[in-house]
Amino acid sequence: MSTRAAPQTRIHRPRRNSGVVVRAGDSWLGLVAATTKGVGERGRVRVKIRSVAPMQGDVFRLVVQSYAASSLGPSRLPMDSGPPVASLQRAVSEEELRVGLDLDVMHVGRMGDLPSDLVVFAWVEPGHPDFEYDAALARPSIGALRGSALSRRDLVRGLTAELSLTAA
Repeated sequence: MSTRAAPQTRIHRPRRNSGVVVRAGDSWLGLVAATTKGVGERGRVRVKIRSVAPMQGDVFRLVVQSYAASSLGPSRLPMDSGPPVASLQRAVSEEELRVGLDLDVMHVGRMGDLPSDLVVFAWVEPGHPDFEYDAALARPSIGALRGSALSRRDLVRGLTAELSLTAA
């Protein structure tokens, strides 16, 4: 006598769509922000940074900060305003700067806290990035190549800014 198990019925549950879309080139911070509950709104500015100015050294520290355009005072400099909406730092070479870098500067916040217009400030100076020191607190050293640009809304790429770093 053979005992045969009764066929099991499978309950089909609808799959939940997380709404998270990961695209090639997305940063790890973007992925974390997209998948973390409670982070709120997030956004990015796609920044193109280029410099043809000659520099002394082998390794350079690039710092990029974005500020709400409405938070800047009459001088239009970030030193007069509060902390940046977002920031990053990384090591770059003179060749990378000459060719141009495409970076995503990610920002997160609560509903209504994210500005629609951002001013992007960037500078490059000799030396290695200091990851123990937050890029949001960094200020350019004397002689650093600097640049700034108001972001533009692009229908395909979203918020974008192009900067050309020059001697201050």
